[in-house]
Amino acid sequence: MKTTIYIIFSVVLICFLSSNSKVNTKYKEGDVIFQTTSGATGKGIQLATHSKYNHCGILFLENNKWVVYEAIQPVCKTSLIDFNSRGLGIIKRINTHILSSLEIEKLKAEFKKHENKNYDDVYGWGDDKIYCSELVYKLFYNALNIELCKTRKIGDYDFSHPLVKEKLLEKYGNNIPLNETMVAPSDLFESKMLSLIK
Repeated sequence: MKTTIYIIFSVVLICFLSSNSKVNTKYKEGDVIFQTTSGATGKGIQLATHSKYNHCGILFLENNKWVVYEAIQPVCKTSLIDFNSRGLGIIKRINTHILSSLEIEKLKAEFKKHENKNYDDVYGWGDDKIYCSELVYKLFYNALNIELCKTRKIGDYDFSHPLVKEKLLEKYGNNIPLNETMVAPSDLFESKMLSLIK
């Protein structure tokens, strides 16, 4: 009887570890995850950028669990499970080279400089507050000198939709900073340096 119980326990443990391993190997640290969130602001971003995606972050493995480093309120680490509960994410990976363990540590160290900062809901390029795609861009650029995409100006995006106009009026009144440097989730998603992971 004891032998049977031991065998059953061993089989269950092996299956559990095997399934965990499969889940963990689908991603790599430093993968960029894109998401479609609900709400009027998110919809406005989609309309202004002509993109399905309005949010993004970076995946890292901590304590054998996947977490997303992201800029919400505040800038924080979110479990992948909680992240996906807001809208299932799609993953892209840098295709220029395989990120080394040293590069991963540099990305994490750079994140610590921004962790717990307030979310920047007016999309300024300064470091006192930070928004999602700005965080992803700056982590790669500042830590690894990798420019995932070119920066743009706020005025480069499409303001023609009534919802976009409404959100701009809420944020800026009549003083839209058209020349403010910006990177949108769409700019990162379309980067030739990132490839889709299925």
